Amino acid sequence: MEELEEYIGKLRREFNQHIYKKLKSDLDSRLVEDVISGGKRLRPVLLLLVFKALNGKDLERALDVASALELAHNASLTHDDIIDVDFERRGKPTLWRQIGIGRALIEGHRMINLAFQIALNEGLEIAKIFLEAWDRASNGVLKELMHRDLPGKTLYLSIIKEKTASLFEAAAECGALIAGASAEIIQQAKKYGEKVGIAYQLADDYVDMVRGRFSLRSHLVFYNRFEEKIRQIMLAVKLKTTVPLRNILAPKIDWGRFLIEELAKNITEAKQIVEKIYLPEPEKMYLKKFPEYCVYSMLREVS
Repeated sequence: MEELEEYIGKLRREFNQHIYKKLKSDLDSRLVEDVISGGKRLRPVLLLLVFKALNGKDLERALDVASALELAHNASLTHDDIIDVDFERRGKPTLWRQIGIGRALIEGHRMINLAFQIALNEGLEIAKIFLEAWDRASNGVLKELMHRDLPGKTLYLSIIKEKTASLFEAAAECGALIAGASAEIIQQAKKYGEKVGIAYQLADDYVDMVRGRFSLRSHLVFYNRFEEKIRQIMLAVKLKTTVPLRNILAPKIDWGRFLIEELAKNITEAKQIVEKIYLPEPEKMYLKKFPEYCVYSMLREVS
């Protein structure tokens, strides 16, 4: 893992140098730079890992697309912070607290616009990947907001697959595409990205659960208050249906165990995908260990 961390550190420095240089042409680059500072850069790193493992040649293009991914990701965080009414991110006040909700919303939109402009400059195929990933991520957020009162494993996995894993998928897919890989390898890379993204979100939610925050908003809300249970019962009587009772009659889920089991499953499946692809060393080893790196980057926060 130490060798991988050193390699990722190198990729991260290379990427940071590129994106900050690229942002200098933007009128509000200082604001955007502040928003993106301090991030783990997992999506750009994933793109570069896949790109280099497949012997990609056009590094400048890979870095441009990686920059677009990071901008889109941070735009989503800006909007998430408003939805969640979060006061702090990465050790500093969230953007909406610094400049107000209205302007923060617009700045988030502008980051998305810049991300898509970069993607479009790299060709319609890259732009299409971005559009599909962003649409799925947005749909995941909507699903999360609309179905908070229907806790369940299937719904939870569906949400994180769309909301979080979609951008990881796009990162791996773009890395393979820019490297000139075959259609089959591109699809395998995309599936690998999905597994990495799911594992990362599972670890993120596990950390929230340990900290006692998982039930506040993460993806599922548990109705434990007595008055809420009474309201659901009264509604069921009034409507003459048992649908409102699902929330209080559903069997309790051991979320800690479930998250750990799904974590192990997705990490294993990601490794199996890499194992089937002919890749040079140590790049193959880096890709096999990257899912664990993403998970440990979250779990070490509560270790």
